[in-house]
Order: sequence, then C-alpha cells, then structure tokens
Amino acid sequence: MDTITAELSNNRTRELSKLKQKKQRLSEGKVVVEGQRTLFQLREWGIKPLEQYFTKGESPIWKGIPALELRDWELARICDSQNPQGVAALFELPRERQLKFRRAFYLDGISDPGNLGTIFRLVVAFGIDALLLSPDCVEVSSPKVIRASLGSVFRVPFQILDAARLRSTQAELILTDAASGEALRAFEPEPDRPVVIALGSEARGVSDAIKALADRTLRIEMGEGMESLNVAVSAGIIAHHLFGA
Repeated sequence: MDTITAELSNNRTRELSKLKQKKQRLSEGKVVVEGQRTLFQLREWGIKPLEQYFTKGESPIWKGIPALELRDWELARICDSQNPQGVAALFELPRERQLKFRRAFYLDGISDPGNLGTIFRLVVAFGIDALLLSPDCVEVSSPKVIRASLGSVFRVPFQILDAARLRSTQAELILTDAASGEALRAFEPEPDRPVVIALGSEARGVSDAIKALADRTLRIEMGEGMESLNVAVSAGIIAHHLFGA
C-alpha cells in the first residue's frame, strides 16, 4: 500500500523535529521539506522523497513512496514554519556536484535564506547553468532556503568554492558594482569562454579576495537616488539579460 495510516511514535517525531537544526541535518544527511507548491514542483522534476507526511483532508503527493497520516500538531513539530500547509516529505540533502558550465553566478557571503533561495529559483527560470557559493554563504539545505527556492536547490548544480578554487575554474570572472564598470545593457559574454558573475551581499559587497581575481566589472544602470539593489533583484536582472545569450 502507498499510504500507511498510523501515529508516529514519540521517538520518531522527536528525531524528525531535530532535523530543523543544521547540525542534525548535516549529520544525518536528511531534511524535511514542506509546502504544497514546493513538493508538487519537486514531483514534476522527478525528484522523490524517502517518505511523505500528510494531515487529515490532504493526500499523499507521490505514488509508491511510503506515506504517513499525521495529526496537525505532529506535522507542526517536524516542520520549520509555524503553520505548515498539511503536507511534507523527507528528502536526502541536496548535494554539491562536479559540473561544467557556460554561465554561472558566484555568490559571496550571502547570509539571507530568502535571497539565496530566490537566486536558486532565478537560475532555473533564466537558464543559468550553475551556482558557485563561497563557504560563508547560508546553508543550502536550510528549510527556509528550500522553500524560497521552490525546491530548486535539488535541481540546480552547485558547488562551494573559496577564492583559490574559483580561480581554478579558468572562467572569466566578472564583478558587479553599483557605480562603475561596463553597463549591463551593453554587456555580451565571450561565446567561447565560461563566465562567472560574482554577486555579494547588499551590506558588504564582494570580498577583496574575489575582487583581486576579477577580469571585468559590470554595472546595472539605475536612476539617481538609489545606491544599490537587493542581491536577488540584481541576480534576476542579470540572469534575464543573459537569457538566451
């Protein structure tokens, strides 16, 4: 049977609730993902969980995957958000992959889960091949990042690279700057060389170590009176400019 209607034991509920902690997720290599839109998107991409959970009135999302009907308080206990939508599933953590790319973003010190998740989602939408992340970015497998990405963290190839490993990719490294550099609307990437566009946090920008590696600088033209843009907004504008290029 696809669906098992049963109560979770207190021990099992406690084990799943611990996955809300980063240390426990990384130790066990698992994460609870919640939300109907996210789970339906993962199903559409063919990404399957280890098991799935639903409350009364909801239905399992995957066929052939073990499913448990939970009471509302049990689902709330294992989910990260305060008001889960009635469905959740247990997945193995998204993993780094060896990758080749033509276009990639390097995200330097992005600490906000919403921004990181949104950029993962933009990468899928506009055909950027990969994300490269500095070691001090927020955890990719954070439930908040996964929700903001609509599950894209499981689909997008990513790697965590420091400055030395970034340089070893042999890609053209392009900085983004609010005030100087080549205007985005005039920017055309070289057709035969991989391109990495570095984006830093709105507060700190790109680190000096990454700036020292840069080949060029790119500027998003803006009207007067605004110093900078949110990093996810900047990523979206640049990704849309590169879409199909």
